[in-house]
Amino acid sequence: MQNYNPQFLEKTSIFSQKETSLLDALNAKVPLSLFLKNDSYVKKYGIDFIHTSALIEGNTYDRNDTLTLLEYGRTAGGKKYTDAKMILNMRTAFNLLLYEDLGVSKSSLKDMHYVLSDEMVADNERAVPRNEAVAVAGCDYIPLATRERLDSELTYMMDKYRSIEGVYDRALYLHCNLAYLQYFKDCNKRTARMMLNLSLKNDGKMLYIPSPESVSGYVRGIVSYYETGSYDLFKEHFVGEYKRAVDSIHAIESAKDQEQDIQQGSAPAPR
Repeated sequence: MQNYNPQFLEKTSIFSQKETSLLDALNAKVPLSLFLKNDSYVKKYGIDFIHTSALIEGNTYDRNDTLTLLEYGRTAGGKKYTDAKMILNMRTAFNLLLYEDLGVSKSSLKDMHYVLSDEMVADNERAVPRNEAVAVAGCDYIPLATRERLDSELTYMMDKYRSIEGVYDRALYLHCNLAYLQYFKDCNKRTARMMLNLSLKNDGKMLYIPSPESVSGYVRGIVSYYETGSYDLFKEHFVGEYKRAVDSIHAIESAKDQEQDIQQGSAPAPR
């Protein structure tokens, strides 16, 4: 078994120059402003993010179930109420990060957890540090167990976050270490994913939208971080999913441009 290692918080240089250049190029291809001003993109990719984020937590809703719930308010027959509630909480949190002017802070972290943990934990455990031991499924990592240590480490983490210059380094540092700290009794990883996107959004960068097919890569990456303090596997997952989402949006934009060219007579209509 491996106890919490505070030295993990000291590594703040995560992406190579080549990786940073790739992520910058992807942001030039699909800027955050283009994404946010297109309601259909926000809706489609928001649902994708919520669905995948729920799958990571073991949710049994498939994409059609998720779409039906979020579009029409209808729950899937025979499935747990808590699965539906998890998804609805995630939508509220996603809208919070998109439309509210939140900074990255302990206060916004607790605001996000308060939304995500509605009916997931007891009311008196929402947005407060736990004060008991927890076991993390799927690995041999033992998190801290006392409220005082958890709060001290979170304060240090947030201070360290603000000192990091690289915008992608900042976002991954925040995500992986919030998940590692396990500050709350439950809902830690889903809160960390929202905070990752809040960090990217506040730095004017396109959001992280993982696909359902990437769930195992996400889990392998975060477990590797818990056990080794290495960002490598999670970074590989992040870059791959970031590129996939950007390329998907860019393909839609390219198809639109092609249609406009055809309408303007600058290219022949396909047969």
